Amino acid sequence: MLSIEKQILFLLSRSGPMDTQELLRIYERRGYTAPTIRNALSHLKKNGYAVSPARSVYEITETGRTFIRTINRKPQFYDRAWDGSWHLVMVEIPEAERRRRDAFRADIRQTGFGLLYHSVYIAPWDYSEEVQDLLGKHGIGDKARQFHGSMQEPRLSAAEAAEIWELAAAGREYEKMWAWYTSICLPAAGNLLAQGEAADPLDLFTLYLELGEVISGLYLVDPMLPPELLPADWQGRHQLRTMQEGLRQLAEAIPADSPYARFL
Repeated sequence: MLSIEKQILFLLSRSGPMDTQELLRIYERRGYTAPTIRNALSHLKKNGYAVSPARSVYEITETGRTFIRTINRKPQFYDRAWDGSWHLVMVEIPEAERRRRDAFRADIRQTGFGLLYHSVYIAPWDYSEEVQDLLGKHGIGDKARQFHGSMQEPRLSAAEAAEIWELAAAGREYEKMWAWYTSICLPAAGNLLAQGEAADPLDLFTLYLELGEVISGLYLVDPMLPPELLPADWQGRHQLRTMQEGLRQLAEAIPADSPYARFL
C-alpha cells in the first residue's frame, strides 16, 4: 500500500464516511491532483480496505481498520525487549497464481516479515492475528502454516538480518526522508508554531498530513527489528522518534474547534 493510500485510510478511520470532494479539498493544498486521489480511493476499495455506500462517499471497512492497527502497532516494537523467539510462516502459492503470491508477499513484508527462504517468511515478533487476516484477505488459508519457536545454532547475525529484511533500502529511505525533515519540514513547522494562535489551521494540518505521510511510508519499509538484529549504526529508530515528536507538536497546535481536529 502506498503511503498516500494509508493516510487516506487513516483519515477515514477517524472521521467516518467522507465525501470525495472533502478529500480533494484537503489534498489540493498539498499539490495532489484529483485523479491521484480518486485512484487511491479506487485502489482502497478494490483491496477491500474501503467501501462506497453512496456515490462519491467512502468509508473504511473492518479490513481497513485491521490494517491501520497492524501498521501503527509496528513502532511499539522498537521499545519492546525481544525474547529471542521467532514467528515463521510457510506458504506455497502456485506459479499460476503469481499475482496473488506477489500481493501476499508485499503485504506480509510490510507487516514486518523478511523472506528467509523461498516461500518461508520470518519475524522476531508475534504477528499471528495479522497473518490470519492476510491469509483470509488473499484466500490462501489452506496454503499456509504458522510456527513459533526458537532458532537453533547458527543464529541469525545482524548482517544476515540486514539482507533478509533489506535494511539497506530502508536505510536509504530514512536518509532521504530525514534530509527532507531537517531541511524543509522542521523550518516550516518552526515558523508555524512560532505564530501561535495566529497560525492558519489549514497550514498546520497540511504540514501535519505531509509529515504524517512520510512517517506512514517509513512504517511500511521499516521492519522495526530488535537491537540484536540491527546494524550498530542504524539511525532509523532515532529518526523515526524525532519525526513522531514533530508530528505530535503539529497536532497539538491545531485548534480543537477547527474542522481538522476530528482527524487527529
